[in-house]
Amino acid sequence: MRELLRVIRKRWYVTLPIVLITIGLSAVANAVLPTTYQSECSISLLNAPSVSAQAPNNGNPFLSFSQALTVAADFLGRRLTSDQSAEALKKQGLTGTYSVKLADNAMGPFLTLTVTGNNPAEVKKSIDLLNKFTADQLKQMQAEQQAPAGSQIGATVIIPPQPPLAQTKSKLQYVAMIGIAGLAVAFLAAFVTENIFGRRRARAGRRRGKAAPEEEPLAQPSVSAGR
Repeated sequence: MRELLRVIRKRWYVTLPIVLITIGLSAVANAVLPTTYQSECSISLLNAPSVSAQAPNNGNPFLSFSQALTVAADFLGRRLTSDQSAEALKKQGLTGTYSVKLADNAMGPFLTLTVTGNNPAEVKKSIDLLNKFTADQLKQMQAEQQAPAGSQIGATVIIPPQPPLAQTKSKLQYVAMIGIAGLAVAFLAAFVTENIFGRRRARAGRRRGKAAPEEEPLAQPSVSAGR
């Protein structure tokens, strides 16, 4: 760490411009990238009146959940996410993206409907549209099979469409990625610059050493014979 700080301080003229550019790019990304909004609602399928009327349900559909309803919920979810349903929803005015899936850790026929978009007003309108479309598709798929009226399953809203909430996680992730990448480039550039200058100093030192004249050995004084 001490060596890292030393190099950064020494090569500040390399790291500072890159850091400033990184800050600028992060600010631009934060301003340009759109904020997404999301709304959810949850529905539950309910058993047919003819089944709910049987003992011991006493006509209460919440007492007659069965595995068949979960299968029907899965079937309905797949139908809603088909290309045909997506095209129909788009024609009816749904904007953004949507998803329909069995609720996480669900112990029954519970579907979660989600709409995501950039305009909170449009997201609210779209989640209401998707909620109504889901109920219509449930009736339609049973009508296609000519199910008797008394044996048709129904649906009820568990959690009504929620107010759209801003989803900033993905936006912050992009901004953070730009910041981390910029700092990494700044540090790398500082060490590369230090390495280049270090090699130049080493070569210059070797050249000076070769150019220096070799010292001649001192002449030994002659000793004459006795006078």
